[in-house]
Amino acid sequence: MGRRKGGNKGNAASSPGHNNNSSGSASVLRDAPTKMSIVGEEEVEEVVEERTESSYFDNPPDALIGCDKTSADYYFDSYSHFGIHEEMLKDTVRTKTYQNVIYQNTFLFKNKVVLDVGSGTGILSLFCAKAGAKHVYAVECSLMADMAKDIVEANGYSDVITVLKGKVEEIVLPVTHVDIIISEWMG
Repeated sequence: MGRRKGGNKGNAASSPGHNNNSSGSASVLRDAPTKMSIVGEEEVEEVVEERTESSYFDNPPDALIGCDKTSADYYFDSYSHFGIHEEMLKDTVRTKTYQNVIYQNTFLFKNKVVLDVGSGTGILSLFCAKAGAKHVYAVECSLMADMAKDIVEANGYSDVITVLKGKVEEIVLPVTHVDIIISEWMG
């Protein structure tokens, strides 16, 4: 984006996202400013970008037409990608806090059956297993459940942690009672 020496002289540049539509009708403008100035040594060249007044919602991509996905589907799908989990795991203050709370209260987890709701990668399930849980049922609705199974196996806890893929409202636990329910509800 160009800059003008000495501030904004005249009305040559519009602010980003500002709609210069004087008719008062609201429209979505997708590109950077309607007009921007590029300052050279001696001359000012004005560049006018072609703008479209139609919105994304007026012309949705073909992939969305006839799509039966709900907002809940999109929510759970967002947790299917490792990037969001990597970001949470790299938040060492958050991850260490969960770990410390579990490890400093091993007496609560020793020989208990734990239900981990929305387990993601299974990090809390692993903490519980290491704290002495008898068994942990890790429930994850997204595709991350498959990766969680691999992580549990790689850490040698397949005999203690069972990863169940599905919504907690819809799955059937293989037990009738759990002692502790944990969840990373803050994401």
